[in-house]
Amino acid sequence: MSTSLGVTSSENRRINYLCRKLETIGVFILFLGFFDANLYSYRVSFNTISYGIALFLILLRWKRCVYVGTRDISLLLLVGITLLSYFWSTAPDFTSIETKTIIRSALFGIYLAAQYNPKELMELFLKMFGIAAVLNLVYAGFAIATGQSHLAIAWTNNQWSWTGFLTHKQYFGRMMMHTSVLFVLSILSSNRFRRLKFAGLSISFLLLFLSKSTTSWTGFILALTLLPILKLARLNYKTRTILYMTVVLIVGAIALIIFSNLETIVVDVLHKPPDFNGRFDIWSLAIQNGLKRPWLGYGYSGFWTSSESTALINSTWLRTETGDRFHSHNGFIDLFLQLGIIGLTLFAINFFSLIKRLINLIHTTKTIESFWMLEFLLLGFLMQITETLTLFSSHTMSSIYIAIGLSTIIWQNRIKRNIAYSPLNKSLV
Repeated sequence: MSTSLGVTSSENRRINYLCRKLETIGVFILFLGFFDANLYSYRVSFNTISYGIALFLILLRWKRCVYVGTRDISLLLLVGITLLSYFWSTAPDFTSIETKTIIRSALFGIYLAAQYNPKELMELFLKMFGIAAVLNLVYAGFAIATGQSHLAIAWTNNQWSWTGFLTHKQYFGRMMMHTSVLFVLSILSSNRFRRLKFAGLSISFLLLFLSKSTTSWTGFILALTLLPILKLARLNYKTRTILYMTVVLIVGAIALIIFSNLETIVVDVLHKPPDFNGRFDIWSLAIQNGLKRPWLGYGYSGFWTSSESTALINSTWLRTETGDRFHSHNGFIDLFLQLGIIGLTLFAINFFSLIKRLINLIHTTKTIESFWMLEFLLLGFLMQITETLTLFSSHTMSSIYIAIGLSTIIWQNRIKRNIAYSPLNKSLV
């Protein structure tokens, strides 16, 4: 039987099958490529190709993507002010280039939210992060076996740290942290493929250890301490309230102890100087520069790529660093520098609205995927305190953040309309 265009049903199935395979390959390429992968001289070529891949994915589901992509007003405003920042940027050429990558990252996130429901998103990222962990192990093993260990192991902060095929130990540690968390949650939620999941957890845990990333280790431990929250969500309201009050008191006591002994913990336990490797000086000077243009900032990627940052760089340890792109080692300060108080406020509204939405979904659905999303956000928040901006950038983490934000809006709307969230009713968005 043929269609009106002269294409048989079997040919149509083959075309659909091919599109699905290309779709999966495209998602994986974008996932790894935007995750600080060291592409060497191929970076420019990849960046060019990636726009085509992102456009291909969007066009496959364009109606659904348009609907999903317009659900979050604060996100749209944040992207809008980022694009408009070209007009007041101190480095308009860089802003023009970097805002394109923001669009690409946002489109990828929109596609993920439109194509996959929350449970499917968690399963997708479990596979993606798991494959990435195995590839990193194979890559590092090959580099060591061929006498080129410098390709996967770097001397950082007076110790050898694994980087895999990523560009820095912190990025490598962050990837393995999220991989380990996903495997832990998957093991707790289902007995399917249990041995395979334990193997994946073992690999990611080993690589997390070899990364020597203190921040990522701290994040992983924090993720484990949050596990009781899902159990609490399944209790009745009265019991839950009492336990929440107890948790708040315990956390408050721990926070008081930590801040009272901060220098001892930082120096003796984390083996870092009390100024966090000179970060405090950079943060202080960066904020002072930000206050010179407080409302709209220096434009997206406009501060560190212009002469405005020269004095700051020359007066801190950044002057000893090589390369032409720096950051303040704090994502929130970087966002303040780029988009000012307005941009930082829009991000805060978006972030905390999403946190509130996820807490409601955890209590309503009591699902492991809603809990994973909350953990991802909290870990992303933690990473941005001592590292660069990733939750709103050209990074894979930004695409995941956007996908989580949009998919939870759709999920919440479905619950209000009493519609089950399954692949069979995606057309109902």
